[in-house]
Amino acid sequence: MNTVWCAAASAIAILSCWHSAEWAGFTVIAAFTAVQSARQKRTAALLPAAVFLLFAHSASGWAEQKNVVFSEAQFSERGMFITHPSSDGPLFKAVLRAEDGQSYPLRFLIKNEAEKEQLAAMTGGMSCAVAGVLKPPQHPVIPNGFDYHHYLQVQGIHYILEASQIMDCREEYDPEAQLLQWRSEGLNLILRVFPADTAGIVQALIFGEREWIESQTEADYQQIGIIHLLAISGMQVALLAAAGRYVLIRAGMSREGSAWVLLCLLPAYLILAGGSESVTRAVLAGELYLLLVILKSKAAPVKLLTGLFLIWLYFRPLHLFLTGFQLTFVISSVLLISAGWLKRYRGRPRMQNFSLTLLSMISTFPLILSSFWELSLSSLFVNFLFVPLYSFFIMPLSLLAFVLTLLQAPFWNTAVAAADSAVYWTNGTAAVFAAFDPLLLTLGKPPAALTLLYTAAALYSLWAVEKGWRKAAGALLIGGSLVLADLLLPYFETQGSVTFLDVGQGDCIVIELPYREGVYVIDTGGAFTFEAEGEEWRKRREEKKLSEYTLLPYLTSKGITKVDAIFLTHADHDHVGEYRHILSRIKTGKLVIPEWFVRDSADAELIKETVRKKTAVQAVRAGGLIKEKGIQFEVLSPSVLSEDKNEDSLVLRFRLGGKWWLLTGDLGAEGEGRLLQKDVPLHADVLKAGHHGSKTSTTEEFLKAVSPETAIISAGRKNRYGHPHPEVLKRLEDEGTVPLRTDTGGTIQYLFSGESGTFVSHPP
Repeated sequence: MNTVWCAAASAIAILSCWHSAEWAGFTVIAAFTAVQSARQKRTAALLPAAVFLLFAHSASGWAEQKNVVFSEAQFSERGMFITHPSSDGPLFKAVLRAEDGQSYPLRFLIKNEAEKEQLAAMTGGMSCAVAGVLKPPQHPVIPNGFDYHHYLQVQGIHYILEASQIMDCREEYDPEAQLLQWRSEGLNLILRVFPADTAGIVQALIFGEREWIESQTEADYQQIGIIHLLAISGMQVALLAAAGRYVLIRAGMSREGSAWVLLCLLPAYLILAGGSESVTRAVLAGELYLLLVILKSKAAPVKLLTGLFLIWLYFRPLHLFLTGFQLTFVISSVLLISAGWLKRYRGRPRMQNFSLTLLSMISTFPLILSSFWELSLSSLFVNFLFVPLYSFFIMPLSLLAFVLTLLQAPFWNTAVAAADSAVYWTNGTAAVFAAFDPLLLTLGKPPAALTLLYTAAALYSLWAVEKGWRKAAGALLIGGSLVLADLLLPYFETQGSVTFLDVGQGDCIVIELPYREGVYVIDTGGAFTFEAEGEEWRKRREEKKLSEYTLLPYLTSKGITKVDAIFLTHADHDHVGEYRHILSRIKTGKLVIPEWFVRDSADAELIKETVRKKTAVQAVRAGGLIKEKGIQFEVLSPSVLSEDKNEDSLVLRFRLGGKWWLLTGDLGAEGEGRLLQKDVPLHADVLKAGHHGSKTSTTEEFLKAVSPETAIISAGRKNRYGHPHPEVLKRLEDEGTVPLRTDTGGTIQYLFSGESGTFVSHPP
C-alpha cells in the first residue's frame, strides 16, 4: 500500500507542476515525503495522502488569491508596531498591525530632521494613529525578478501602507507590547555598543533582525550558500532550549518541570526573536517536542516533523509556496530519514558534520537552482567550516557579550571586542570565498522539466550515498551530466530577445541573440539621489545599487555570466550610473562609447577603470559599422561635438528578428535635425524614443522620416519631469505609431525566432 500512495502522490505532484514553476517546490517536498513514507511503517503510509490533501487546500487558496483584484483604499486607524521601527535617510519603516488584526508594511517619508529625531524614539509595541493610503504591492517589472507581491500575498498581506501622518503615539502595556519594546531596546543596545559592521550580525543571531547587515556581506553569504546562518533556525532554538533546560535541571528542577518552564518561555522568545516564519516553525517544533516530553510520549522524531508539517499547512496553506518553508522541511525530512545511516559516524564529529552538510546540499540543490539560479559547489566545504563555527562559537559568544553588556557585568567590553573580532574575521573569510569562488555555477532559471530531473537525481543521490561511495560516484555522474546539460541549453535556444528593462527614469537594453551567439547591453541605468546641501539626515546608511534589482538578476536568471559588449550612449547618470558596478560583477568583452563621450574627470575615470579591468574601449562616430557575430550595428551619430552631451548620443540602427531598430539615447531635436540633413537611412520598425519621451525629442519631422510601427519609451513611474510628454504621445498617435512604455507596462521584451517575433511586457 505504501508504494501505491508514494506513486500516487509523486505522480500528482509531477503533473501539477509540469506547466508551472510555482509548483516545483511542492514536487520536491512530495517526492521526499514519498520516500519518507516508503521508509516508515503504519501511520506514515498516510503521509503522502495528507500532503496531497493539503496541497489541494493550498492550491485552491492560491487560485482564489490570484483571482482577487486589490485596489487602493484610504486608511485611518490606530495600530501597533509589531516590528522594530527603523529610519534610513528620509524613509521610516515598520510593520503595523491595525485594530482589525490585519498587518501592513508601513512606509513614511520623513519631512525634516526634527521629525526624524522624534521617530527615532519609536519602539516595537507602541501604538499610533496612522493616516495614509493602502496600495497593493507591485508585481515584478523585471522578468524573473523578486516577486514582492507574491511574497506578501502568501503571508496574507495584500497592501502596503503609505502613511501621510503618524500621530498620538503611546506605549502599550500588554505582555506582547512589553516584549516588543524589550526587543527594540535590545536592538538599540547592540547598535550602541557593537561596531556597525558587527551589530547587524549580532542582531540577526539574537533577535532575528537583518536590517543592519551590510548588503555586500549579505550578498557574500548568499553566494557561498551560508545565508541560512543569519536566520534564527531550529538548530539555534534547540541549542538555547537545551542550554536553558540544562541550567534548570542543574538548579534542582525536575526534567518535567524544566520542560513546563520552557514550554511557557518559548512563545515569549518567539516575539523577542521577531516572529519570522523560520523562528515560528522552530518554536512550534520545540513546543511539540516539549509537550511530548511532558506527556512521556515516545513518538519518533519523524512523526513530530510530520505533525508540524501538517499543522502548519492546515493553518497557513499558502506557505507551501515559500522557498524558506520548502527548504526547512526538505532538509529536516532528509536528516531524519538518514538518522540511522548517520549513526555509523557517532564519535567522529568531523565526518558526521561533513555527512550532514552533504545530505543537506544534495537534498536542496533542486530548490536552490529553481529559486536562486546559481549553485556554489564549494558550499559543501564552506558549510562544513562555517556551520559549527557559527553554532558553537560566534552565536554563543555574541549572546554572552550581549547579556554581559545588558547586565553591565565586568569585562563586558572585552566580550564585545571578542565577538567583534570573530565576526570581522568570519565576514572577511566569507568575502574572500565569494570573490574567488571558482566553483560558482550560474545556470539560470531551469525549465520545470529540468527541475523534475534534478529532483529525481537528488533522490537517487541520497539513496546512493547511503549504499556506499561506489554508487555515490554514479549518482555524481548523473547529477553532473544534468548540470552540464543545463549549462549548454542556451546554446541550443532558437529564440532571441531585445529587452528594455524597467530601470525607472533611465535606459537599459539587453540584446540576446539565438544560440547565445552574443549578448549586448546598451546603457545600464542609474538612480538619482536628490539631497539638499547640509541635510546630512537624508543620507542613507548605504546606497542600494539599482542594478542589483534590475540588470544583474535578469542576467543571472538567463545564465549569462559574460557580456560581449556594453554600449554607453552618453555620460548622463541615468544611462551610465550602474556601469562600474556591472563591470565589477560581469565579464565584459568591450566598451563602446561615442567619440565625444568624455566631458569631465568623472567620465575620464570611468574609462580608466575600464582599462584597469583589461576591457577594450572602442570610440565610434557617425558612419561607423560595428560588426559582431550574428548582428551588425550602424552608427548614425554623433558626427560633431555639441555643447549638450545629449545631442552627442550614440545612435544605433540594426536589423534583428525581422525588424529594423533605431536606438537614439537622449538625442534631442538638434541631433535629430542633423540626422535628417544627412543622406542616411532612418526608417525603422521600432524606435526607442529619445530622452524618455521629452517634448524636445521625437519631433514630427523625425517621426515621419523614421515611420516606426512601435515606439519604446523608457521612463520612471510618476517621474518629476513629466515624461513622456503629452505632446510626444500625440505625435506618435498622429503618426500611427504604437507607444510601449516602461512606466506603465514594466519591462518590454521583443521575443523572436528567425524573422518573426512578438512584444510582451512584465508584468503581463
